[in-house]
Amino acid sequence: MNRRHRGNGTDGIWIGGMGVMLILLFLFSELSCRRPAYGTWLIILYGALNLAVFAGTYLLIERRVDRKLYAFGDMLDELIDGRVTIAFPVTEDTILSRIQGQLLRLYDILCSYEERERQFRRQLDENIGDLVHQLNTPITNIGMYAGFLGRDDLTAKERGRFLSCLEEQTRKLSWLGESFSKVSRLETGIIRLKPEWQSLETILLQAAGQVMEKAKRRGMEIDLTGQAKSPVTADAKWTTEAVFNVLDNAVKYGDAGSRIEMEVTQLTNYVSVAVRNSGIRIAPEEYHMLFKRFYRGREAGEREGVGLGLYITRKILEEEGGYIKAGMTADGRTEFGLLIPAQECAPGMHSMGG
Repeated sequence: MNRRHRGNGTDGIWIGGMGVMLILLFLFSELSCRRPAYGTWLIILYGALNLAVFAGTYLLIERRVDRKLYAFGDMLDELIDGRVTIAFPVTEDTILSRIQGQLLRLYDILCSYEERERQFRRQLDENIGDLVHQLNTPITNIGMYAGFLGRDDLTAKERGRFLSCLEEQTRKLSWLGESFSKVSRLETGIIRLKPEWQSLETILLQAAGQVMEKAKRRGMEIDLTGQAKSPVTADAKWTTEAVFNVLDNAVKYGDAGSRIEMEVTQLTNYVSVAVRNSGIRIAPEEYHMLFKRFYRGREAGEREGVGLGLYITRKILEEEGGYIKAGMTADGRTEFGLLIPAQECAPGMHSMGG
């Protein structure tokens, strides 16, 4: 680090005082040579003048230093009160200017941490509010069905129906709790994705395997076509979760007995996974809303779901540097396109620790 500094001011005063003392020394040396008889008095006078010059120099330096320190103290007070002021010109290469610059940088860092903390708290408050709002409906329904089951005049058919409704609301609570836990951990950075260079095929097969049983119960098949072995940069566990959420939606909202198609296409910077199925049609004006938290399509009706799956998928892909989009094929089927980074240095990819 270069410790040299210029424009100090106090250096100039000190050099000026030393110059005056040297001039006095030269003058009195000349007088002593010309007037030897007054040597003692000249020495005394020289000492007195030197003392006066030294005292004057010291007082000027002290006053200047005090003025600088008071200005520095005022600047610190302003910073403590949240106001940024410049006490010393930033163009000066002095110690105080450097300290001022370092303090201002430290202040900016602390402010950024404070803003990040505020955002974290706002996000946490929003999450808690959303969770409470979403919990109200199933909890109210559970209480209502439990009250119905307590009646003595229920038929076996009615009791079975209410038990089925109670189980459905319990499952919804379970889905909500699990999904919301994932959302909260992703948003607050508790979960750190670790994208790695790997084959996409394993991820797709694992995601399809998790939803296969539910698809079979609805008489649906899942076809995987295209360049499935394409390498991608992705976190295997969480990318599997992202693909699963899209497939799970296709099973829930698709037509019974239909076919779900997964087509993989190698692009320049991404690998595209298109998931297509026939079923509930989504209006184009809803496309941008599908990936918002707790949003459910207009045609979703009473089908199971809490509106977090596609939101989680979007968050996961964004953390990896990818994205997701919705659309419709030429033959009227719903299509979701997952774009997963194909390169190890994919644009926007987060490099994250464990």
